[in-house]
Amino acid sequence: MTIGLAVFLLLMPLSLSAQDGAAQPKSAYEPYDPLIPQLFAFDKTLGVFAGINNADNEIVIVSHKGDGELTISHRFLVDTVAGRHDAGYIYRPKSVAIYDEYIAFLASHDDGCYFAVLDLEGNLVNKLTFSGYASAFSYSPSANELYISGENPTGFDVIVLDTRNGIHRVEMEDVTILHYQQPRMAEEIARRDPWGVGIAVIAMSVVFLVLLMLYLLFKEAGVRLVAIQERRSQKTVKTEPAPAHTPKRESITSSVAISGGVYAAIAAAIHLYSEELHDVEKTVQTINKVSRTYSPWSSKIHGLNTYFRR
Repeated sequence: MTIGLAVFLLLMPLSLSAQDGAAQPKSAYEPYDPLIPQLFAFDKTLGVFAGINNADNEIVIVSHKGDGELTISHRFLVDTVAGRHDAGYIYRPKSVAIYDEYIAFLASHDDGCYFAVLDLEGNLVNKLTFSGYASAFSYSPSANELYISGENPTGFDVIVLDTRNGIHRVEMEDVTILHYQQPRMAEEIARRDPWGVGIAVIAMSVVFLVLLMLYLLFKEAGVRLVAIQERRSQKTVKTEPAPAHTPKRESITSSVAISGGVYAAIAAAIHLYSEELHDVEKTVQTINKVSRTYSPWSSKIHGLNTYFRR
């Protein structure tokens, strides 16, 4: 909807421009031919019907004889399809119309398009090739201009054809190509906020908001964990049985001060007691060195392989 409105506003000054340097009287209302792809076109005066045959990739011209029957009189092949594997570069018909006793159609593929004009017998009269994708065209008889529009990944293109000499006589010198490129998000942000103050405020706000949320989350989790532990401890205390007779402990208080000599005597007694726990052992060497004479029976060399002796 936005692109259609932009195209309409873009083409309005062109349609209101004066032709041949003089202002021409115009009617108060001119039927608007929208930039919408149409698969069929019919001229009641000529009794000619033109349509797109997607199955055979061709433009068909149907004649109306007036007896209630339609017959295909002529066919025009838009592009060959059989035996081709480059499907992205095959021209496909997008829109067809009948203007001034001529049949005009638009064909396009991923990277290019062409506008062609046929006579009522299906013969090619004119053909113009353009780069880029296009899907619809519109004609303004009062402005003597024909508009071709197509959308691209970054915006859309509008091709303006000067038809003062007729649709079938349009040349590339009479073509004007208008480009509209939709600004990128980074460019739009740089235009609205050249100093980056807004981005800085948003970034800092997001960071502090996240930190605040984390603080509240951990605080609430800690409170809940403490409450759970208190409930568990209360349940444990309630389930433990109380003893039948609990002896009362008498508090023993002593006003006698214990001196350092008492502590020394206690430590000496503990030391002597720990010494008496060990047996009295004599340090006697029980390992004797025994000298053995050489004997071939105990020689290790005789057990080796003869290969190593060589």
